[in-house]
Amino acid sequence: MIKDILNVLFPKNCLGCSNLLLQSEEILCLLCRDELPFSQEHLTVDNASMHKFYGKVPIEHASSLLLYSKGGMIQQLIHNLKYKNHPEVSFFLGNIYAHLLSHTNLLTDITAIIPVPLHKNKKKTRGYNQVDGFAKAISTHYNIEINNTLLIKTIKTSSQTTKNRFQRKGSKKEVFEVDQTQLTTEDNHFLLLDDILTTGNTLESCCKKLLQIPNTKITILCLARSI
Repeated sequence: MIKDILNVLFPKNCLGCSNLLLQSEEILCLLCRDELPFSQEHLTVDNASMHKFYGKVPIEHASSLLLYSKGGMIQQLIHNLKYKNHPEVSFFLGNIYAHLLSHTNLLTDITAIIPVPLHKNKKKTRGYNQVDGFAKAISTHYNIEINNTLLIKTIKTSSQTTKNRFQRKGSKKEVFEVDQTQLTTEDNHFLLLDDILTTGNTLESCCKKLLQIPNTKITILCLARSI
């Protein structure tokens, strides 16, 4: 009863198309859910996300859940996640990805999940890291710990998705550091998570820092890849 009243007083909109959601719908309407542009990259070794890192950093695997195009539904969805105070989108998509990945062996030996960190000032302004829900979904499904403190972002930078191709090339350097107090001699296989894969520069910078840790492997998953 109370939920019905709240739905009347405060109707919810689909975060993909902005249409009103039915009482049984959450985050996305059924039409948008049916039209999610899945990449299926997790099923192949040689995919477009992996190509971003060839010859740059040695990684075990990279794949993205969805295909992101300018003006498309996924752009609207990610915009709501990052700039409209809808962190629940991250967990929603992460949960979908977790179920898809259960049909593979990609995460069988992962030792820790590392969300790409935000600079502390940006996180304070936004109130959350947009990748945290994604990490929580994977962690819950696979019982893998999340490490939010090993990798630290030391320089604040602007979003890659708002830049053109030439601006992205000019902003290649992302500065990250590793918390030296957490280093061990044990074997590590980190699962590095991000929201949008564009040039791959940010993830490349993260990988280079993490790979300085002895006995380390990295797998990368993203919610979407720009096309």
